[in-house]
Amino acid sequence: MAAVAACAMISAAQAETKEFNLCVVHNSADHPSITAVVNGMNDEAPHFGAKITYFDPAFDPQKQVSMIEDCIARKSDVIAVNAVDPAAVVPALKKAAEAGIPVIMHNADTNEEGHRYSKTYVGVKSYDQGYAMGARLVKDFNGKADIVALTGKPGQTDAVNRAAGMEAAFKDAKASINVLASEPADWSKDKALTVMQDLLTRYPNVQGVFAQDDGMAMGALQALKAAGVEGVKIYGIGAYKEACDAIKNGEMAATALHPSFLVGVYTVRASFDVLNGRYLPREILAPTGAIDADNLAQYGSLCW
Repeated sequence: MAAVAACAMISAAQAETKEFNLCVVHNSADHPSITAVVNGMNDEAPHFGAKITYFDPAFDPQKQVSMIEDCIARKSDVIAVNAVDPAAVVPALKKAAEAGIPVIMHNADTNEEGHRYSKTYVGVKSYDQGYAMGARLVKDFNGKADIVALTGKPGQTDAVNRAAGMEAAFKDAKASINVLASEPADWSKDKALTVMQDLLTRYPNVQGVFAQDDGMAMGALQALKAAGVEGVKIYGIGAYKEACDAIKNGEMAATALHPSFLVGVYTVRASFDVLNGRYLPREILAPTGAIDADNLAQYGSLCW
C-alpha cells in the first residue's frame, strides 16, 4: 500500500513539472560524442519538462558567441554551452548572466573568468582521462618507450587537460617516456590518418600512440594497417564501440571511459535544479577509468 502511495506521489510530481526552454550550443555536432550527449538530453528531457533547442557552430568560436546571443534573444530559461574556445566564449556567457539566464557548461568547460558567469560544469574530468591512459602506457612499456601523441583542437580544455594528465602520469611514475612528436588532429579520424602517416615517415620505430580521443586513435590504427606496421600500442579516450572492438581484437591497448550519454542526462538535471534554486557544485562529473582487454567483459556495455 505504501509503495502504491509513493508511486502516486511521484506521478503527481511529474505531472506538475513546469516546462522550461533549454538552449544547447554545441562546439560541433559532427562528432559521435556529441551525438551521445544529445541522446542523453533527449532521453532525460521529458522527465524534467525540458524543451530543447540545439545550435551547432561547427567549431567556429565566433558563431558560437552569436548562437549564445540568439539563445539570449529567445529568452531561454537555461543555456547549456559546450565551449569551442574556453576564453572566446566568456563575453557571451557574461551577456547571458547579465540577462538573468543561468548558464550550464557541459562537455568542454570555460576558463576561470568564465566560471564567474556559469553555474556549474557537467562532464568528465579530462585530466583524469589523460592520467589513466598515461599510467597504463607506463605500465605496458615498463616505464620506457618512444611514442607520438595526436591531440585535439589546440587550446581547447580537453586537449590541454588530457595532455597535462598524461605528462603527470609519466612524471609521477618517474618514467622515461619520450614523446617524439605531439601533433593536432583536431578530433578528426580522417586528419589523424594523414597526420599518423606523416609521423610514421618521420619516426618509423615509434612504439606507442597516445590519441586524445578514440576517433583519432582509429585514424592512427588505419594508418598503421595501411603501412603494414605491427606491434605499435594505441591508447585512446572515449570508449567508442569501434575502439572497444579494436581492444577485443588486440588492435588497440586501452581507452578511457567517457560516458557522454550521462553528460547529457546530468546537464538536463542540472538545468532543472538551477531553475528550482537547488545547490549546484562547481563540477558535476560522470565517472571515468581505463577500459582494456582485462576488464572489457565487465565494462564493455559502457562502450557506445
